[in-house]
Amino acid sequence: MNDPADCGGSLREADGEYELIEAIGAGDILAFETLIKRYRDPVLNFIFKYMGDRFGAEDIAQEVFLRVYRAASEYEPKGKVSTWIFKIAYNLSLNEVKRRSRFCPITDIDERGFELAEANHTGLRELAEEVMDAVRHLPEKQRAALLLRVNEGLSYAEIGNILSASISSVEALLFRARGNLKKILIGRSEE
Repeated sequence: MNDPADCGGSLREADGEYELIEAIGAGDILAFETLIKRYRDPVLNFIFKYMGDRFGAEDIAQEVFLRVYRAASEYEPKGKVSTWIFKIAYNLSLNEVKRRSRFCPITDIDERGFELAEANHTGLRELAEEVMDAVRHLPEKQRAALLLRVNEGLSYAEIGNILSASISSVEALLFRARGNLKKILIGRSEE
């Protein structure tokens, strides 16, 4: 029998996330609101940067939390709760990007998505827009791995769990993503 303590860290995370999911599964609306407050911004940020569409990201984020709520009673702890939530966010985002690509490609960046602390720095904003546009041109899994690592600070193991990939595959995805991002940005500067 598997001991939950043997799954690479404590499943009963220090901040009680597993208990939070158990409470949600039992119908505790306050626990669900707590979970949403804890994860809304990081999930929305990941989805937005992955998809490039603020309004679409909000719709997907709502669906993420709806799925968490529906599945909470049957949640089987195999890792961190955050990894489970980001896996749902990744899968829904990927499906939406694939669905949209059949109809219209992502070509422009939504300027509303850039919230810089110092809006007066036009050059910094333009650089951020150029980098985010370049990130959107990366292959799907490279883009997801890079955003999960850089923006969300997830470990290689957590990213592997989300993307259903081994740690060595995650390392390779990140290596290729950084190389491709560099090529894209250098190519643009030479134009």
